[in-house]
Amino acid sequence: MTKIYVYARYIKQGFLSPIEAFIRYLPGPVGNLLRYNFYKRKLKYLGKNVTINEGVYILNPEHISVGENTWIDKNVILAAGKPQKGERKFFWKNNKNYNGQIGELQIGKGCHIAPNAIIQAHGGVEIGDYAGVASSGKIYSMSAHYRNLETENGVLYKFTPRAPQNEQYLIIGPIVMEDNTGLGLNSVILPGVTIGKNSWVGINSYVRNNIPPNSIAFGNPAKIVKKHRIN
Repeated sequence: MTKIYVYARYIKQGFLSPIEAFIRYLPGPVGNLLRYNFYKRKLKYLGKNVTINEGVYILNPEHISVGENTWIDKNVILAAGKPQKGERKFFWKNNKNYNGQIGELQIGKGCHIAPNAIIQAHGGVEIGDYAGVASSGKIYSMSAHYRNLETENGVLYKFTPRAPQNEQYLIIGPIVMEDNTGLGLNSVILPGVTIGKNSWVGINSYVRNNIPPNSIAFGNPAKIVKKHRIN
């Protein structure tokens, strides 16, 4: 029965793939409407008035939720689903601010994910309401690392996923962007990080530590350069 179920699933995916491939690059209002109706059935949740532009690639949509009035812009990649660790060694980076499940991507209402952004949610990603990810911004909840963070065993691990699994080391940790946050052009958030409410990260920055609420941060690594008051 299990094999029959697996074969049936592959056959179903085979029929759906040409449809998805067709509507993915269909331009204009007709393309947006077809993509909305297609992903309304595929995503875990899709709110009203969501725009999904052409070229958007969605991996494991059943683990993805998108709130109302959100805009997923051209050529965005959304990847979700639990990580397939196999024989890979990994370090889990806890994030007490994360409320979802491993492998889940939650995008709030009124958000904008700009062109060519990548959100990789294998460790879990939660984006609050009215948050923005600028063009080519990247959010990685799972990342390769060159050494073991728990023991100094002297092993230099491989960076490519095509290497033998026992020669790979991963850092996995949920990422949270709270309400009214922004990630600047070409900036990157690394596993286990929270961007606090009302905080923005400037262009060409990478974030490896939490950014507290009401802050402006940028740099490599990103550091707080300004705190602002909220009336």
